[in-house]
Amino acid sequence: MIIRIFSAITGFLIALLVVVSFNCPAAAATSVEVPRISIEQAKQMLGSPDVIFIDVRTPKSWWRSAAKITHAVREEPGAVKQWAPKYARDKTLIIYCT
Repeated sequence: MIIRIFSAITGFLIALLVVVSFNCPAAAATSVEVPRISIEQAKQMLGSPDVIFIDVRTPKSWWRSAAKITHAVREEPGAVKQWAPKYARDKTLIIYCT
């Protein structure tokens, strides 16, 4: 019984992570058209002082993942209005979730 419940919860969490991945709340929080870039373009921007990488995965998803961009800042996906003003407007923000 416990194994079935765990399997059901695990399946739900995986499905939930897939939904969060394709429906990134930070990107949806604005009505402005946000340009998309490729992984290769993002790699070329790594280390630039004018670029800030922001990881908007949920805390649980972030902690469980081994895939993290070095020096990326993790921000809460549902709190864009709270954290967005702290970033300089002259910087390029690359907001991502996986």
